[in-house]
Amino acid sequence: MIMKNKVTIVLALACLAVATGCSNEQMQAFDIGDSAVYFQSRSNTYSLIGISDDEIELSIPVKMVGPKADYDREISLNVKDSTAVRGKDYEIVSSMVAAGELNGKVVIRVKALPEDVEELYMKLEIVRNGHFPNTFYSNNATTVGWTASYSRPMLEVWRYWYLYFAPCYSKAMHKVIVETLGVDVDKYTCSRIYVEQNPELTYKLPTWWYSANRKLREEVAAYDKAHPDNPLRHSADFERFNSYNVAVGEGTKEETLPTILSTLNVY
Repeated sequence: MIMKNKVTIVLALACLAVATGCSNEQMQAFDIGDSAVYFQSRSNTYSLIGISDDEIELSIPVKMVGPKADYDREISLNVKDSTAVRGKDYEIVSSMVAAGELNGKVVIRVKALPEDVEELYMKLEIVRNGHFPNTFYSNNATTVGWTASYSRPMLEVWRYWYLYFAPCYSKAMHKVIVETLGVDVDKYTCSRIYVEQNPELTYKLPTWWYSANRKLREEVAAYDKAHPDNPLRHSADFERFNSYNVAVGEGTKEETLPTILSTLNVY
């Protein structure tokens, strides 16, 4: 019986080696003409709080499947469902994967919001062209917005808010986080790679994040204790997410807005 099992294993390994060899011989290198791009997130909303400039440039990250090229490759876009007017409220500065890069970005220059306007947005859709003849069903479009209020931070920051602060978001909680940890918390990340890709971000060690979590919980708990009839609650835009990759608007709502303390992560 032992000998039979050994023979069976040897035969199985031999078949696997043959199969692997065949697949390697048949495998073709990914052709540059088959490259495709997609948006990193289906929602990109930028807060203009603290920004006094008349014009601001927004950068929307785009992921690519395919090899690098030694020339710039333009990404074709279709704009729809927009509350902003091109030429008046915004201009698309560029949309490309630059030479030698594996990912790209769409850069939009937006005007400061008028005093009577809370938010403007538009939907960008990737369109096939000669550089990118293929499109993805998922993340082929994204909503881009800019607001005078708080908004969920960029993915490189939000990923760690989700992990260390709470698996949910609301403008009310955002306000409490900023008031407790400072305005720069919107630019903190726990990834050195993200900082290399975006110098505007600041790297914070995991120990900082654990300490920030405790400070946030203590501050919120102290407020709730002092105001038992009116604890800090999430605002109406509250959403709970089962992953940091879930876009704004695709999370779950709750009939009764929870207290902020009840949703904070515990470490």
